[in-house]
Amino acid sequence: MILFDFIINNEHPSLSGHFPDNPIVPGAIIVEKVIQGLSELETPKEVITLIAIKFIKPILPNQKVAVLCKNISPTLLSFECSVDGKVSVLGRLSIK
Repeated sequence: MILFDFIINNEHPSLSGHFPDNPIVPGAIIVEKVIQGLSELETPKEVITLIAIKFIKPILPNQKVAVLCKNISPTLLSFECSVDGKVSVLGRLSIK
């Protein structure tokens, strides 16, 4: 099991184009943060392919996002991003 977290602050340049009066964090930024977090581990994981991603609930700027990753196999990883204990994003990645 792998745990880490991230926050996208309200100054992030992508937010101005995503509903300027009520911004949400774009899915691409969330996925980028998951991949970045995996690459910064003590034993880094290299993401090869995004297998599946399901966006369940929007993530807002300045929310702390907890990422939980589990190995399904040596080359497959599942992840979930949660805010305040509620799942916002689910996905699977192939890794190396």
